[in-house]
Amino acid sequence: MLQRVIVHPGFHKTGTSSVQRALRAGRTDLAPLWQIGLEEDFPDAAAAARAYSLRRDPLDLGLFQQALADWIETLDLAGAEGLLLSCESLMGEIPGPPDGARDYSAGPDLAAALVEVLHAGFGPDVAVTLHLSTRDGAGWLESLHWQLVRGGLVDERFGAFARRMRGHADLAVQARAIAAAVAPVPVQIAPLAEMTGPEGPLGPLLDLMGWPAARRQAFQALPRVNARPPHVDRLHLANRFARINRRVEGREAAKAVKQRMMARIWARARRTRAQNEEQT
Repeated sequence: MLQRVIVHPGFHKTGTSSVQRALRAGRTDLAPLWQIGLEEDFPDAAAAARAYSLRRDPLDLGLFQQALADWIETLDLAGAEGLLLSCESLMGEIPGPPDGARDYSAGPDLAAALVEVLHAGFGPDVAVTLHLSTRDGAGWLESLHWQLVRGGLVDERFGAFARRMRGHADLAVQARAIAAAVAPVPVQIAPLAEMTGPEGPLGPLLDLMGWPAARRQAFQALPRVNARPPHVDRLHLANRFARINRRVEGREAAKAVKQRMMARIWARARRTRAQNEEQT
């Protein structure tokens, strides 16, 4: 019988991609005691949450709840003690695009709606816990800008982007607003800088699950997702991508230019590494 539900709904750029990659790889190791839900498992709910964060239309919030409830009905939880959801879209669209969301101010509404659906679907006695991963404001803005220029969603240099977004970069404040909205449901707020264990950002979730240390070998931290080439000026590269987004017409054309640039940079990094290895 299902006893616990843990929800990891973000935030973007706080190690969430690494967590989800590890969970995809480790589903069979966690089953049957823990079942895993990722964005690809409930795409309609994720899309409705993103829509609500942009429009704040109550209809989108209702669609979010209905899509999540429909997904819950499809689950086969025989033998499962817990369900773990990890999907940053549950708190809305990624912040930062000039015509999109700037923060997670939709998060309290979405979190409260999510908890309501979980209790309706699994009963009022199921233990629900939220886990929110955070990051220092400067590091988050820099990583967010890189993600957005890669995707062609912004064309600003980092300095301009940071000035526009600096009032929205305190993730701890936004996490506390979400925690207040779902009280008395417990919310664990975990800074990325403190996730230094061998499992990386997945570690705090494994701790919440009570997953034994003897069975964590399969969850040793994988190489970082969305990493940039080593020994490259990160801001300079991001600003070059922003310039491409400004100058190259069409997102797909700009994407192709950036892909060619990255291929050259990675090839240079591999050559440098090979030369260094030959000299040692």
